[in-house]
Amino acid sequence: MKFLIKFFGYLFGIGAVLGLVVAAGVWIYLEKLAEDLPDYTALKNYEPPVMTRVHAADGSLMAEYAKQRRLFLPIQAMPDMLKQAYISAEDKNFYSHVGIDPEGIAVPRSVSCRISVPAAALKAPRRSRSRLPRTFC
Repeated sequence: MKFLIKFFGYLFGIGAVLGLVVAAGVWIYLEKLAEDLPDYTALKNYEPPVMTRVHAADGSLMAEYAKQRRLFLPIQAMPDMLKQAYISAEDKNFYSHVGIDPEGIAVPRSVSCRISVPAAALKAPRRSRSRLPRTFC
C-alpha cells in the first residue's frame, strides 16, 4: 500500500512539474507573440481617414479628395438588418451563447467543407490528375 501511495505521489509530482513547464512555455510563447503588437490604447482614439469633399455655392458636390474612399457612418445610422447580417456571417449563434460558442469551436470546419474533385479526375491517369482543377472551401 505504501508503494502505491509513493508511486502516485511521484506521478503527481512529475505531472505537476511538467504542467508548470508547459504553462511557462505557453506564457513565453504568448509574450513573444505580443512583443510586436501595437499598444491597445491607441485604438481608443483611432480616427480613420475620411474624404475631403468640396461643395459648390449651390450645395452640389464638386470634388472628393482622399487616399482612401471612406465615409464615417455611426452605427446608429446602419439598418438593424445590416447589423444582423454581419453578425450572422461571423457567428450564427451570437445571441444564444454567453460569449464563447462551444458548439462552434467543437464542430470542425472540415465537416461543412467538402473537397470537390471533377469526376474526370478520378478516371484520369495519375500524372494528369495533379493538373486538373480542384476547388476547396
